[in-house]
Amino acid sequence: VEKNRGTASNIILVDATGLEVTLEEPARRIISLVPSATQTLRALGAIHTVVGRTDFDLENWVLDIPSVGGGLEPNFEDIIALEPDLVVRFAGDQDPQTKSRLDELEIPQIAVRPDRLTDLYSSIILLGKATGTEPAADSIISNIKNDLADLQRWTSGKPKIHTVYILGGSPPWVAGPDTYIDEILVLAGGRNVFSDLGFLYGSVSPEQFRVRKIDVVLISDRSQFDPRLTPGARIEEIGNTLDFPGPNIAEAARHVATILHGDLLR
Repeated sequence: VEKNRGTASNIILVDATGLEVTLEEPARRIISLVPSATQTLRALGAIHTVVGRTDFDLENWVLDIPSVGGGLEPNFEDIIALEPDLVVRFAGDQDPQTKSRLDELEIPQIAVRPDRLTDLYSSIILLGKATGTEPAADSIISNIKNDLADLQRWTSGKPKIHTVYILGGSPPWVAGPDTYIDEILVLAGGRNVFSDLGFLYGSVSPEQFRVRKIDVVLISDRSQFDPRLTPGARIEEIGNTLDFPGPNIAEAARHVATILHGDLLR
């Protein structure tokens, strides 16, 4: 990407990895390899700029946009054919090929990694700047923060429900500390029973379930979990409500609070 700081109209982006990218104008042909980024671009009023998505973008409003496969290791022939001026990818070690291949093709790229709520806000600002919709980005963040503050007030003083969020897998993968899921559980009036783990996400043994007090199990698909691991716990299937942290995160948090506290928010 050509970087010319002498041009006042240039847009300088710094992504989640610290990579600096310069655009001469707002992106007009974006391929989003991150479903939460696709949702954010829609909320920004920039969905018309998205020319490619992943197989994991399943909302009705996105189905007319061509898919380039998975978010990790996408189909590069499809990417080239769509002639993007920007690709939004996930920042992580799981897929080093995507970054290097985009570099080889000289396709501008930015990476997002919303591990925590602050990271989500940063990604919204980044995408707003990339598309020239910064006022909308500021508004989205303000609304999320206000809604989450309201939620915290509603749940303050209520009993903390000992909760585990399971992403699937066998042995089960759970959300640990320093994650947006951990933050959402707390804001929703819960307590993440695996907040003492030494990693963000990972598998845990049956023994680790048995030694913890667990009131509620949240999982996207009930069939992926053995209820014998948590006898006496309430198992709640919530779909992919929390899987993709995007502009609707406050709504997802409110949904979790309603599950944990029943009529509290009604």
